[in-house]
Amino acid sequence: MRSSMRWVGLYVLHLLTATLGVMLATGILLNVILKPLMQPWMSHAQLISVANGPYYALEVVLAALAGYFSYVRFKGNYRFWVWILPTVYLATKMILWIPSSVVGNYNWGTTLAHFFVGTPPHYPEGNVTMPFYTSLSYTLGALCDAGNVFRFQRPTEDAGR
Repeated sequence: MRSSMRWVGLYVLHLLTATLGVMLATGILLNVILKPLMQPWMSHAQLISVANGPYYALEVVLAALAGYFSYVRFKGNYRFWVWILPTVYLATKMILWIPSSVVGNYNWGTTLAHFFVGTPPHYPEGNVTMPFYTSLSYTLGALCDAGNVFRFQRPTEDAGR
């Protein structure tokens, strides 16, 4: 019982890191670090556009880095499963979404365009898709770490025998 509670607690910690933590880190990175450095060359609107939807490039990169380095403090397989809850949430929102009367022909293409492309271009479902993107990127970063993708491995002595 205690080990399952620990697993759930660490899973929630990784989930919050992959979603809310990445959003908070993005805000800090943009406003505290990049804004003073880039202000002579980029306007504030151009800087914010790097972090805006529909694809959230800065958040995805930060989430992948967080997933890659997450094993340093908390060892375990919790980080590989953070994508499940945001995916279930996104799928539920997509299934239950009812388009406005402005949308003439309603089909799955319209639903996908509404959630992922941002039609109209004000990205109305960013609060649903951003946790999905960041949690998936966090998991991919964790998988890269688990597979030693970016690390040089030394052959062990037993491998040569």
